[in-house]
Amino acid sequence: MTEQQKAFARVLDLIEDAGCLPHVILVGSWVEFVYREAGILKGFMPNIRTLDVDFLIRNLRQPNPAAQLASFARENGFFVESDVLNGTTKILDASSGLEVEFLIAKRGAGAEVALKTHIGVTAQTLRHMDIMSKDSIEVVCLGHLVRVPSPEAYVVHKMAINDQRGAKAEKDAQAVLGMWPYLDEESVHKVLDGLTKKERKRVESFAQKWGVDLDV
Repeated sequence: MTEQQKAFARVLDLIEDAGCLPHVILVGSWVEFVYREAGILKGFMPNIRTLDVDFLIRNLRQPNPAAQLASFARENGFFVESDVLNGTTKILDASSGLEVEFLIAKRGAGAEVALKTHIGVTAQTLRHMDIMSKDSIEVVCLGHLVRVPSPEAYVVHKMAINDQRGAKAEKDAQAVLGMWPYLDEESVHKVLDGLTKKERKRVESFAQKWGVDLDV
């Protein structure tokens, strides 16, 4: 394994040892590494070019009693920071530069930009996360049972939010194009059928711009 992959394994060890792994979904680009390790996209070879590891918290009030992930991380040699603007928690692996961040779905009017959670971190609130959370799977990676979005949900989510990604939009688009040939057609349509009208329009706009055939 590369040094970054070893660091990712340490992150999974940390989250599980803190009792939090069942309560999160891995949603960032490291999902692509998990797909390969779990062997669920035959022939797909990811190109991970990020130090960010993103976890989506499934339920604000779980586990109960609450875990203390941030404190546990400090005790185990990780650096823990709080964003000066919104208070979100970041856990850093100093040896590799890997940075772990936490997200949670924004509900309703959702004025809050961050929420304290029962896993012991403050998470950034974002919309459209339901695309991934309602179509997730458990796979084995590096000896851990890790919950991730289905490949189809992961890709459709990237398409739905692409116009909000700024400088990262083109990199995300290339990730979509790289994974698209390996997806299951029926599963793609299942995810598309679950989108809101606005999300569907955004996906269609992405598909038109980047030449993706949604009818395949």
